[in-house]
Amino acid sequence: MRERVLGLCVALAAYAGSSWAAPVKSACDATVGSWEYVAPGNPGRAIISKLADGRHLLVWIQTPREGGAAFAGAWEATCEGSRRHWRVIYATDPAAVGSEVIEEFELSGDTTHFWILGPDGKRGQAGVARRLR
Repeated sequence: MRERVLGLCVALAAYAGSSWAAPVKSACDATVGSWEYVAPGNPGRAIISKLADGRHLLVWIQTPREGGAAFAGAWEATCEGSRRHWRVIYATDPAAVGSEVIEEFELSGDTTHFWILGPDGKRGQAGVARRLR
């Protein structure tokens, strides 16, 4: 009897332990946070958040190196793997609002490399950002 009770306790503990495990983050969820653009691009900052419905929101601002006015935007995205389908919801260029792009990204520690895909599916110039703490 004692062995049965002990066996049942071990089985229940194993089951409970597996149900208490932290959920695995998706690649997109791992990018949620504050970022700083790094060379070779223009300096700037971005904040990525996750909305209650699962979409991601990106708010960013960049300043050209040669001076001049900053440009900024807010984009919302759906995510699949390491690709996000972005839709522009705000931009300093009003003509860009409503446009859509597909981004691929690779996250390595506190650094992310990202590319906007062209109509042919090929990666454009790489962007780089590092996570701010």
